[in-house]
Amino acid sequence: MANFNNSIDKVLVSEGGYVNDPNDRGGETKFGISKRAYPHIDIKNLTTDEAKAIYKQDYWDSIKGDEINSDLVAYEIFDTAVNMGSRTASKLAQVIIGSHPDGIIGVQSLAKLNEINEELFLVKYKLAKIARYAYLVKIRPENKKFLFGWINRVLGA
Repeated sequence: MANFNNSIDKVLVSEGGYVNDPNDRGGETKFGISKRAYPHIDIKNLTTDEAKAIYKQDYWDSIKGDEINSDLVAYEIFDTAVNMGSRTASKLAQVIIGSHPDGIIGVQSLAKLNEINEELFLVKYKLAKIARYAYLVKIRPENKKFLFGWINRVLGA
């Protein structure tokens, strides 16, 4: 089974430290935790351990990361959940594996995720993420400034 600790450090590196970009719809953000999503949290003083606890409960557990066999598959879906939301990350995975894309990883989706060819899934999933980012730029041109970074994140650059 996949291990949260194998994924969280990579996510925290991708998310970076404190940012308050006026073009970021999430607003004030630290370790990828946004004021918009967590208005009750003091973002500027958020600790790494607090961020890890949020990511475990609200993202990793929502994608059933502990029940996915492959660390690589779990990481990819988890990283996408952090960046796009758990429902979107789950829907993209469900489309790739041929499950009904309801945005909730359940028993059927888990079974398919645990049987799929890991390499093929990862290639298709990364392409789906890039297509989603292109769509986000199309519907909100202000997102263009983030596109290069998003694509680098997908490619692991």
